[in-house]
Amino acid sequence: TRRWEADPEAMRVALEAHDGQLRNAIEGQRGLLFKHTGDGVCAAFASPKAAVDAAIAAQRSLELPVRMGIATGEAKLRGADYFGTVLNRAARVMACGHGGQILVDGLTAGLLSGVHLVELGPRRLRDITKPVDIFQVQAPGLRTEFPPLTTLDPAHGNVRPYTTSFVGRD
Repeated sequence: TRRWEADPEAMRVALEAHDGQLRNAIEGQRGLLFKHTGDGVCAAFASPKAAVDAAIAAQRSLELPVRMGIATGEAKLRGADYFGTVLNRAARVMACGHGGQILVDGLTAGLLSGVHLVELGPRRLRDITKPVDIFQVQAPGLRTEFPPLTTLDPAHGNVRPYTTSFVGRD
C-alpha cells in the first residue's frame, strides 16, 4: 500500500513482473492460477508438494518479499473460481506470516515428504474455531528468521494469567 501511494507507476510495473513470476512458478508445477486478489493470487495444485515447490520457486524469484500460505482440502468449482473452507484456511495461514515466509497448515505438513519444515505450533487464527498447526517451509535461498506469527494467541510472558475475572476474590 505504501508503494502504491508513493509511486503508483513504478508499483504497476513491479506488480506486472510480480504476477508474471508467480504465474511461471505456478504453471511450472502444473498449478492453476484461478484468482487475483489485488497484489496476490490464489492457485490450486494436484498435490501439496507441487504447491510447496511452486511457492519456493516463486519466493526465490520475487523481488518483493511476500507471505505465502498453503492449506490442503477440498474446494468447489464455481465458474472459473473456487470456493470453500480450504481457501479461508489458506488465507488465514498466509495472513499470520511475514514477507518472504512460506507457511503450511498441519494437514499439508502431514502429506509432505522431502520438504524441510519447522514446526511453529498450534495457533489460533481468525474465524477458525480450533487451533491450526502451523509449519514454516525452509529451503536454500529462503530467509529462515522472522518475527513471531501474527495470530490471536495471547502474548506469552512470565506473568501467570488470572484464574478468575474477580481480582482479589476467590
